Amino acid sequence: MARIYPYLTRGFLRLFCTTLVAITFLSCPCASADDPDKALDEVLSSAEYMFKSMKHRDYPAVWNAVTAASKDTIVDDTFKAIVRNGGKEIPKAEIRRDFDASGPVAREYWEGFLERFDPDRALSHSRWEKGMIGADRAEILITYKSSEKPALLKLYWEDGGWKVGLVETFWGRK
Repeated sequence: MARIYPYLTRGFLRLFCTTLVAITFLSCPCASADDPDKALDEVLSSAEYMFKSMKHRDYPAVWNAVTAASKDTIVDDTFKAIVRNGGKEIPKAEIRRDFDASGPVAREYWEGFLERFDPDRALSHSRWEKGMIGADRAEILITYKSSEKPALLKLYWEDGGWKVGLVETFWGRK
């Protein structure tokens, strides 16, 4: 018995100390995952990254910066536009692969999009203000210099980062 007792004591002490350190670390406000300044910086960086990627016509970066719901809607809209304009019907999965690879369909889509949407208006000619920031949703108020009301840019936490809800923000109700 004397030989087993020291091992049990060491194991118990190791477990006790590990638990104590973990509790102390997790209760420290500086180690909290709910740091509002860090969350705001991440949200703003993600939104700015998407608009800068648009401005520089970096379509793979734009595609990676938007939400899964935005991607689904863009693929659906592209499919419908191709069919409506008499083009060869392409399966949605193939259109999705084209966007994932920044292929010709994706480039055509983004060029058309940027003919109507100037990302520099958001980047250089607007005021950005913090909106609501939650665990999985965030909002930035972007007010263009000549506008009375701000646009409410919506972001969502997906795949370990903030993604811009491009469709969720700018598309009207269908």
